[in-house]
Amino acid sequence: MALPTNQSVCIVDDDVQVRRFLVEVLASIGLAAEEYPSGEDFMRRWRAGNTGCVLLDIRMPRVTGPEVHDWLRQRNPEVPVIFLSGYADVPTAVRAMRLGAFDFLEKPFNVQQLLERVNAALQLADERRNATTGLSSEDDWRQALTPRELEILGAIVDGKRNKVIAADLGISERTVETHRAHIMAKAGAGSVIELVGMVIGRK
Repeated sequence: MALPTNQSVCIVDDDVQVRRFLVEVLASIGLAAEEYPSGEDFMRRWRAGNTGCVLLDIRMPRVTGPEVHDWLRQRNPEVPVIFLSGYADVPTAVRAMRLGAFDFLEKPFNVQQLLERVNAALQLADERRNATTGLSSEDDWRQALTPRELEILGAIVDGKRNKVIAADLGISERTVETHRAHIMAKAGAGSVIELVGMVIGRK
């Protein structure tokens, strides 16, 4: 799938090595990146324009990632935000999703997963810009799912267990569990049963 090259990615992280790594990875596929070493710097210098998505570290001194996210949502809620953290676990991921994040990535990054998430976020931003009518609230969460999450959602609805889904997709059972947590957070579902009911109710 072609990446929207007219959009830039904003990187907000106090770790200079992380920023440099992300800039290099994004540049390798033709994407421009803007670096911000702190939440304060981002809030001072950022201007709405061609920002496709924001890669936002959760734990930063003084102004945290969630605080930056709240600030950004008040000014431009259409920009997808991908939270980054070196202290990731499923509860943290769920909290990030409930803040309205597009996705959550754990450090150190899997490059393929990183590019997949950025690609999906940029596509969503592009669709939001070009859309003439908004999606209904019931469909918003599905629009936010990545291709992999849509695959796993379909398997969950089919009643497959994590172990079977992992074998079918050639990934680890832990990865399936993380994706499932992302899906449930985006859907706002409190349980798998509720999630399945939401999907079946929209078919």
